[in-house]
Formats: sequence, structure tokens, C-alpha cells
Amino acid sequence: MKLLKLQKSLKIFTDLKFAILVLTILAIASSLGSFIEQDESISFYQENYATNAPIYGFITWNVIFFLGLDHVYTTWWFLSLILILGICLMSCTATRQFPLFVNSKDYFFRKKGTSFLGLPFSVKIKNSYYLRETFLLKIQAMNFYIYQNGNFIYGYKGLIGRISPILVHFSLIVILGGSSLGAFKNFKVQEVLPKGEIFHIQNPIKVGWLTALPTVTTRINDFWVEYDNNRVHQFYSNLSILDNYGNEVTQQTISVNNPLRYKNVDFYQSDWNLLGIRVKDKNENTTYEFPLFPLKKVSKSWITWITSANGNEILVFDQLQNSFITYDEAGVFLKVKNIGDNLTANLSLLDILPSTGLLIKYDPSIQIIYFGFGLLMLTACFSYLPYTQIWIFHQKKNSWLGSSTNRGKIQLEIEFENLIRSIENVLTKHAFLKNKSLDFVEGSSRSKKV
Repeated sequence: MKLLKLQKSLKIFTDLKFAILVLTILAIASSLGSFIEQDESISFYQENYATNAPIYGFITWNVIFFLGLDHVYTTWWFLSLILILGICLMSCTATRQFPLFVNSKDYFFRKKGTSFLGLPFSVKIKNSYYLRETFLLKIQAMNFYIYQNGNFIYGYKGLIGRISPILVHFSLIVILGGSSLGAFKNFKVQEVLPKGEIFHIQNPIKVGWLTALPTVTTRINDFWVEYDNNRVHQFYSNLSILDNYGNEVTQQTISVNNPLRYKNVDFYQSDWNLLGIRVKDKNENTTYEFPLFPLKKVSKSWITWITSANGNEILVFDQLQNSFITYDEAGVFLKVKNIGDNLTANLSLLDILPSTGLLIKYDPSIQIIYFGFGLLMLTACFSYLPYTQIWIFHQKKNSWLGSSTNRGKIQLEIEFENLIRSIENVLTKHAFLKNKSLDFVEGSSRSKKV
């Protein structure tokens, strides 16, 4: 009665069509979130999703902001759909899957021969010497859990096929819970820092509602670029995590797709830049720093100038390399120089000052979601395992044998026929030794006549 009341109160949430509808809306919203850039400025959307040129005829910047598609995974309606889908899964588990599992562990006997006729596989056999013992030995060898009460025998196997749907629902709830947690507890920070800088996380792009920025002290030990055929192949930053006293806790060289992880905070290599040059005045024995300015029409190229007695000398740096090009005030090419060469009679270039771009992320939901998906793949495979039941009923003259399964009926038909044949062989051999005749009665349903 309690189960029926629960099913009635949760009727809408246990409806498969309703759950599929919610899941479909979530899938469409997730697709839009993958298609539309997230957490950008309003000017970005106005430029890329203009009202005079809507994408697919309806996606414009004002539609995006009205529906919250610029931050779809943290909108109230997306989180509400996740909550509703979670309730659907828990309701189905409580009212359908769990009772099926509990009932699967209970044993019940078939006490009438006519009850075997409704089974997909059944046969009636005339009793013979040691028939019951032969039955028990054979089905025990087939890994059935056996219950016996007098002339009644019941067995089952493949109970994991019954509990797997419950675990599938549980893994989906874990994934949904992890996704919801990621909406409330996460942050994304962008830092652009020169080599040798010690910094704290303080320039957030995105911060979750329940997230506080951690106090992690990090030092940029070094930065360099690796080239292949004069093209950037990879760039690296060597980072150190420091404790409150400035002592090094851990140290790692990071690159693109090879982050440093410290207390669930990931430091990714995202970009790089050149900030300036360091120049030494030999006469005054003084070091100066000059800023570099990026060229607008050329990516990863910078320019600066040095004033000397002969006028301004223009320096152009392409990528992070040891060589650079010099021009005079009129833009006439002078020569190619290297780091350490003299710029003027008293000035020499000591070093180029690079900066590294770091993308720092924190999202505790990732491990939870990975666990959920791993469990989902495993339990989804287990849910295809068949749950098989077998019954034996001994009468005075005859014995009934029947079996059923929830899936894999062809395989059960083969196993059932092999079981009958093996029993026939054992009893035939025993009857021959005892010089007795052996009689089988015609089988029923899909079982073959024997």
C-alpha cells in the first residue's frame, strides 16, 4: 500500500516520457552552451550575434541574454532541469527498480504443473532413479542459487543484472550532482606575469557563487619558447608553489595541455608575451629597462627604439629569439643583431623580458563527474547481463522443469536444451546399468520434444 501511494504521489516524475522530455531539453541546452561562447562581454555577443544577421534565423545577442545562453550551465532553469531529472531518476529507482531487485532475491516455488505451461521454457519428465539429485547437481554446476523445500526447487542467477539499473541511475545522479556542484563552486583566473614574479591568484574571470579565491603563492622561475623550423612548437613556464614562509612546496615545468595541479587548482599555460628589454650603460654601469610595443598587423612581433647621438635606432623583435633587426629613423634596414651585442657605443642589450600567460582553474566537480561516467559505463554493461530463474516440481510420477529470463532468451534456450540432454545422458547411462527403461514426456513451450 505504501508503495502504491508513493507511486501515485510521484506519478509525473516516474513517467518515462516526462523524463525523456527533460533529458532532451537538457541535451539541447548543453549543445547551445557548447556552440555559443560562454561568459564573454556584452560587446562580444553584439558583434558576433548581431540582430541584423541572426544565426539559424533566431540566435541574436538579445535572445542569448534573455535566455541566459551566455552562462547556460549556471542559469536557474538549467539547474532546475537537472534537479527535476534527478528527482525522476530517484523516483523511478525507489518505485520500480529497487522493488524489482528486492523481489528478485525472494524465492517462490511453483506448486502446480500447469503453472509451468506459461513459462517460455519447460518440460515434463517421468520420474527416474536419482532424478532429483541429478537436477540439483546440474543446476548447481550452472551457478544457480538454489532453494529447496520438499518437492519444490527454485533457483536464480544473474542478480547483478537486477541491481545494475539501480547503479546506472545512481551514476547518473552522481553526474548531475557533480554538474550542479561545478556551477556553484569553481573559478577561472587569467594572469599575465613576467619571469621572476611572485604572485597570488587575484584576477578572476569567473567565480562560482560559493567559491572563495585560495591563498596560493606562486613564483614564475623561468619561461622559454621552443621552435621547430622557425615556428613556435611549444612554450613552457617553470613554476614553484611557495608556503607562507617562502619555502618551495612543489615545482614543475608546465606547457600547453600539461598543467600543474596543486590542491585541486590547475595552472595551465595559455599564452605569452614580451614586455621589454634590459639594456646596460657601460659608461655609467647602470641597467635600464625599455618597454616593447606589439605590432598590430604582425602577430608576436614587437618594436622599441633607443636614442643615441646618431638619432633614434629602431629595434624589431620577432618571436622570442636571440636575434633582432635594427632600422634607422627613416625605416632603412641597418643590420641583424643578437642579444649581448652593442646597440650604441655605450649601450648593450642584456636580455629580453618575457611574460607568461597562465589560466588558473578550480573545479571540484570534475573528479565527481569522471567517477560518475566511469561507474555509468561499467554498470551499463552489467545491466545487459540476464537474470535467469529456474523451477523444479516433483510429483509422484512426473517432474516439471521450467525456466525464464529477462533477456538473452536464445542463450537460455540453448542452455535449457543442453541441460535436458545432459540429464537424459546421465539417466540413460544409469538406466542401462540398472537394466531399466527410461521415459521422457513431451516438452512444452519452446523446449524441444525429448
